[in-house]
Amino acid sequence: MTLRSYEASHRMFFEFTRENSLRTIEEPRLAFDLDERFENALRNTATAWRQAVDRRLRRLGVNRMSWMTIAAATQARYPLSQSALADMLAVSRASMVHAIDHLVKNGLVKRDSSPFDRRLKRIVVTEAGSHLYSLLKDEVAAARRQMLAMVEREELVHLTELLEKLQVEEIE
Repeated sequence: MTLRSYEASHRMFFEFTRENSLRTIEEPRLAFDLDERFENALRNTATAWRQAVDRRLRRLGVNRMSWMTIAAATQARYPLSQSALADMLAVSRASMVHAIDHLVKNGLVKRDSSPFDRRLKRIVVTEAGSHLYSLLKDEVAAARRQMLAMVEREELVHLTELLEKLQVEEIE
């Protein structure tokens, strides 16, 4: 018997019971607790999704922040303020100002004064920004199709409903 097989055959594994007492088990758990597995899978999937989209956007010379800002501004029912966009995208206001400065410099959005409050600047997508949005939307859709190609339609419906349900639940 080699040292490695001796060590493996003489290891002890423990787990806590529901009553918080320790008991010996024969082998380690191969899988985490299901809740932890779900959390890891969700986080890793979100990361893989962002990376796939980032690769496609980079080919067009755009970063994810620019894409998200143009998409949010385009899809809004009315022009949003910088702070509203920052809140919508869950980024700092400073990051949003920097992103919008970059987009304004490239002629993709412009800042318009609010008719009700001149201090408030609303973000409006320009014609060039709308054209870029159309291109980017197709690239993001291609990434989405590629990521979801292995998922059956019924599974996708079920998973989407589950994730939407989790968004409604408030986490304290």
